[in-house]
Amino acid sequence: MTNRQIAAACLAAALSSLACAPGASAQDAAAGTDGAAQTPAPQSATPQSATTKPASDLSVSVTLKGTTDYVWRGVSQSDNDPAVFAVVNLGYKGFYLGAETENVRFAGIKQEWDMWGGYVARLGGGVALDVGFVRYGYVDAPVDIDTFEVKAALSGKVGPASVSLAGYHTWDYFGTGENATYVELGASAPVMDKLSISAAAARQQIDHLSDYTTWNAGLSYQVLPGASVDLRYYDTDLDKLGRLSKARVVGAFTVTF
Repeated sequence: MTNRQIAAACLAAALSSLACAPGASAQDAAAGTDGAAQTPAPQSATPQSATTKPASDLSVSVTLKGTTDYVWRGVSQSDNDPAVFAVVNLGYKGFYLGAETENVRFAGIKQEWDMWGGYVARLGGGVALDVGFVRYGYVDAPVDIDTFEVKAALSGKVGPASVSLAGYHTWDYFGTGENATYVELGASAPVMDKLSISAAAARQQIDHLSDYTTWNAGLSYQVLPGASVDLRYYDTDLDKLGRLSKARVVGAFTVTF
């Protein structure tokens, strides 16, 4: 058991009076489908995008994204199929609030909706502290697997590179009642005009359930102002989910208004 799909599968199995012990195969429990988010994604669970800034310091953005696979914390949330995202972000003097919806495929669930909020404090020396929350929600889920996480992240510059360290914690991991913590170290740097490279490595820990490590690396290119393409490699050390957690390359196209 290592992600939302397994939590959902176990809960669905419980409804059918089936046993679902820690470490059970997600394919066995849910016929090969997988659970959703973020991470946002991620892929951070709190998407960041370009904004329009009026004199009032209020920023508003709308982002549309298409991807060949919805991967959250190293695991496909769309059963290896394409996904479409719609995102709205609001910001005001360091405070932010956002919402997102996207298609998923697991445990009979087809739609996910997320929301997040928080505050970014500038600490000086180019260092920023971001504290906030993320809530993952699922439309027509057979049981309540909506999940609330708190987060804290530090970011800054090291030479030309941007680096970040983020942590997420929940006290009820997708309806299991277990504590879970996700910690991610990321970095990005420009390669040339409009082209950047980025990578991240992370650890997912869940009380009384299996832990795993995930990592990704990719290139992003700005094709037009507010529009970019991303090609990214994902992998994990997680074997229990079969093809859903195996190495993959994912393409994405994002437009922000």
